Amino acid sequence: MAAQKFGNTSIDSNIVKEDRKRGRRIGPCAFGEKAMYLNSFFISRRYYVPYEEVARVYKRVAMSEGGFSGRGVFGSMPYFVVVLKDGREKACNFKIEEEVDEAVRFIRENHPEISVGTAAGEAARKKREAELAARRPAELSKEAEKAVARLKGDLAYLEKEPEIGEALVRCVRRKRQVDHIPGTTRLLAWAFLLVGAVLAVGGLYMTAAKAAFGPYMIMFGAAFLMFSLASGILPFGSASPKRAKEAWENAVQSAKVYISKQPDFFFPPQYAHPVVAERTIRLLEEGRARNEHEAWNMMKNDLKSLNSSVRVTQEEHDEVAMVKPLFLECGYKD
Repeated sequence: MAAQKFGNTSIDSNIVKEDRKRGRRIGPCAFGEKAMYLNSFFISRRYYVPYEEVARVYKRVAMSEGGFSGRGVFGSMPYFVVVLKDGREKACNFKIEEEVDEAVRFIRENHPEISVGTAAGEAARKKREAELAARRPAELSKEAEKAVARLKGDLAYLEKEPEIGEALVRCVRRKRQVDHIPGTTRLLAWAFLLVGAVLAVGGLYMTAAKAAFGPYMIMFGAAFLMFSLASGILPFGSASPKRAKEAWENAVQSAKVYISKQPDFFFPPQYAHPVVAERTIRLLEEGRARNEHEAWNMMKNDLKSLNSSVRVTQEEHDEVAMVKPLFLECGYKD
């Protein structure tokens, strides 16, 4: 199916076809040399928009009840949002949140002229930077300066391979999600599976016996089976506690191998994420800690004190929601 124009600029259909074909596919979208290709709700890469018409892109996550705790049945619905210079926007639904992060990172690295993040987020970030600058001491101690330089080196090393931190976050979220599925919910899913199997088998028998309602039993049975299997509650595939645990352990091991190549890397492998380093460095630059060990312990205490009753900025919320599961899983231990 030929891609349709979303912006104001038309591109020759043959060029669009070839560009979409050769572009880098990320989830239901693609990114070529001439344009990005966006999905409709059901059809991948349905629309095209030239990069020069795009003002900004950002990630939006719609959460079901209990989503951030990992206890929601349906979890989150991630979107890749594209805002044009004329004010129009297109929200592209993704199944996997990490693919949205990958799409945003692709734009940041390959099209720096396009803003990444919401306008409100940029304004809040500038305000926050101004507040931090006002609180920052005129001069740091030599010990603090040395600590900042060391941790910034670790941060730069982590940013060379962002997949390391992304894998940690992705696997710990999945593990906590699987571990926190209530037993009663699993029993209900098993009941749906059993009812579906009984209806399907009974329907086949009734159909063979030429009973009029046999096909309807098969359809209802198939519906029950598909619902129970698609719910992500039964311990199969990625919802298996054993597989979720293995994926988390493998992510930690990969991080351990990677940071072992960086001399005197400060952070433990289970916390090897750029946001963790940034939050620790921030405490040193604000003059709240004298060295990296003080800053590290203070950062963990700050994270531990943040819960659903504490009001924070959107940027702070995004940071905490990203890395706090790492600390919850590990009990804040090094």
